[in-house]
Amino acid sequence: MGIRSDVAIALKKNVFDGLSAESKSTLDDWFQGPVSETQEGHVLFYVERVKWYRSYDDLVQLYAELTDVFDDEDYLIVQACHDYPESDEGNLGGWYENPWEIYKNWSVSLEWTLPDLITPRPPVEPLPTPNRE
Repeated sequence: MGIRSDVAIALKKNVFDGLSAESKSTLDDWFQGPVSETQEGHVLFYVERVKWYRSYDDLVQLYAELTDVFDDEDYLIVQACHDYPESDEGNLGGWYENPWEIYKNWSVSLEWTLPDLITPRPPVEPLPTPNRE
């Protein structure tokens, strides 16, 4: 149980190279490596449906290091969770013009398909009127 989120982290090369071993280990634990890397060495991490709570010790340390050590124009964390757009609590950084153009998209829909196994009922013919004599 709990709130599940999709999380993307975009880091410029200087940020990724300058991260502590502890923060790099946190990224490996959560993301199992980057999903994309540019020719310049910028990296994108992405994971779906995780319990991403900023109160977890490893995430507290990662957010603190990014905030304290690096320019916020050099990284971006985007957390997409159920309470968007009211909350942007998991977001951090300001590298909005990143190569991946990361942004949150919000939509709600309900869709379904009738399975082929279900056949519609044929129209019901009215019952004959009883013959009363």
